[in-house]
Amino acid sequence: MSTTSWFVMATIIGGPVFLSGCSLPGHYKPKQAERAPAAESTKVTFPDSFEQGTHLDGPAMAALEVAMNAFLPPNRRPEARDEALARCLARRDTYDTTVLKENDDLYFVSFLPKLSRCGIELETPIMDAGAVYAIDARGRILAEL
Repeated sequence: MSTTSWFVMATIIGGPVFLSGCSLPGHYKPKQAERAPAAESTKVTFPDSFEQGTHLDGPAMAALEVAMNAFLPPNRRPEARDEALARCLARRDTYDTTVLKENDDLYFVSFLPKLSRCGIELETPIMDAGAVYAIDARGRILAEL
């Protein structure tokens, strides 16, 4: 087989493998944010001040992102005793989140589920559905509860 034929054959067989890298297991492509129709956006009035808002500095936001991706990675489904509970625990909006800045190099991020957001009321609370992470300013998880 000539060098040219070998190259063509390798390209035909191997090309799709390299081009399909985004579909390999374990790869995650962030979902683009959905935009509301223009008719809905014209109804929005922005506040004059964000003084009363929840403020996260850049390192706190980075710590929150690291903790959320460790706690509930995109495309991961938590295990639960029934399907409705599993769907609820898979939703990021199920969790109340607290970020505590201990110092410039240490942040604690806590996730606590609110199953009532999914219309679920349990007689016995789930004790292991939340988590607390200690994250340094470099974005490393130092410890987890």
